[in-house]
Amino acid sequence: MARLNVRSGLGPGDPEVPVAVLVIDSDGTPGERALSSYSAFGHEGDQVSYLLQTDGWAEHSYTGERLAVDIALHPGGLERLGVDPADFPVRSRFDPNYVLVLHAETTVDPAMAGQVWEGTAVFTSPGEDWPLVLAPPPEEPYGDEEEDDGPVKE
Repeated sequence: MARLNVRSGLGPGDPEVPVAVLVIDSDGTPGERALSSYSAFGHEGDQVSYLLQTDGWAEHSYTGERLAVDIALHPGGLERLGVDPADFPVRSRFDPNYVLVLHAETTVDPAMAGQVWEGTAVFTSPGEDWPLVLAPPPEEPYGDEEEDDGPVKE
């Protein structure tokens, strides 16, 4: 089962900025396995692997003292990995062309909630060397303007 924490010392730029940290099991739930496999589409840099927003993102929402993180991925990328997007029927609230593969929650101090970086660092156990960093959703949905089959594995 995925575990969500909020930690400082990991953020881009200012190390004091708290960051949502998601720990997944590469042999865990279908969503954890999909996200772990999807990390192959990340772009390496600064001892992390970045996922482009066209490939997926992390959606944060707050209710009282609860931070919820939903991971949205492009269904074309899932298909390239041999994962059926139909296994994930819930769609992103930001762009319904993307599927939600994972949901995790944790308690946060309400005063800290406004300071948490909008992206999410994903660590895979057992021991991937670098975390996968997911940005927040794009400002506007990508929509159906172009035919896009998802990320290209390099």
